[in-house]
Amino acid sequence: MVLRVVSEQSEAEIRKQRVHDQLSRDLRRFAANFLRMTSGSGKPLELLPQLEKLSASIRDYHDAHDGALPASKVIHQILDGHEAKLEYRPWIKEISEAERQRWEADGTFDRQEAIAGLVRSGLRMVAAELVDQLTQHSVAESDFYEHLRKLDEAREKSRRIHNPKKR
Repeated sequence: MVLRVVSEQSEAEIRKQRVHDQLSRDLRRFAANFLRMTSGSGKPLELLPQLEKLSASIRDYHDAHDGALPASKVIHQILDGHEAKLEYRPWIKEISEAERQRWEADGTFDRQEAIAGLVRSGLRMVAAELVDQLTQHSVAESDFYEHLRKLDEAREKSRRIHNPKKR
């Protein structure tokens, strides 16, 4: 008896998925190192090899997708830290309804959202500084302080829930 595995995906679809996965890995590694370098760490000597690997991944993506480059939405999704965390750790998506309600009530979700906003705003400020864009920096700084205010509110909400007697 001979068993044969039959895939519902064509070779082209499998190749597209493979090159997308490779692009994701290479783009995330490059971006992670680049971000670390802007904060004073990272590995500057790995930048060129990472860039060459990323460039090859983009060419492979282009070839597998009939000459199309990855859409902006695809790039943004690949570089979305929250999406990456969910991809690497799918079990953290699974929270119970009781946990969800508790986290909404005690400010946990608000805190997470505020911290994510602080990080995004900080990154935008650094990017603006690197290319001397004062207006962009000012907008990002304003957003940063707004998220800082939201973080304070979330912390106060949590304090009221967890330490109701403390003033």
